[in-house]
Amino acid sequence: MANKYPFSDVILNLSENFDDLLESLSTLQRLGELPAHRLCEQALLENALEILHHSIKATRCSIYTLPPQETTLLENAPLGTVLAMDCNGAPQRGNATRIEDIFIRATLESGTMQDCDDCTSLALEPRDEDAETAIISVPLLVTEHLCGVVTTSHSGREHFNVWGYRLVEMFSTFLGQQLALCRCQNRSEF
Repeated sequence: MANKYPFSDVILNLSENFDDLLESLSTLQRLGELPAHRLCEQALLENALEILHHSIKATRCSIYTLPPQETTLLENAPLGTVLAMDCNGAPQRGNATRIEDIFIRATLESGTMQDCDDCTSLALEPRDEDAETAIISVPLLVTEHLCGVVTTSHSGREHFNVWGYRLVEMFSTFLGQQLALCRCQNRSEF
């Protein structure tokens, strides 16, 4: 049976897209308002992570940065720690989850966004019941050099819509610019 009111569906869709656009712009505005020139890198990353986590409504968000003077991760080298935030509170350093580790490495290797709408389809054994189900992993570039990865994940399948993908990509781009400013300022103080 055809919808009696197709125009109402169009209006609802436009309204949802408009809301997503406003949320994305608000997120980027909050990130842009961080005083990167006055913050240390750790404080900048923590503040940025809080903004992303709140905006994207993810189960977990993380930022991985390559060690200074490194542009890639050696094949079997340990990943090290990520700055992560989940639904339980403040950003903190810790190990990446198994799925984050896989996607961070793939993003570093390819230099492009990696994502999965249903990570339960990945052939991972043993299966972790608390593992992320949907994940987006985006390269973090500072002055056109790969310096890390921004990752956001959710426990629900296909959680992220088109705006979610766009937001994480734009967020990573803006964060790269903020990091460049922060690093430049910190170098000039020495």
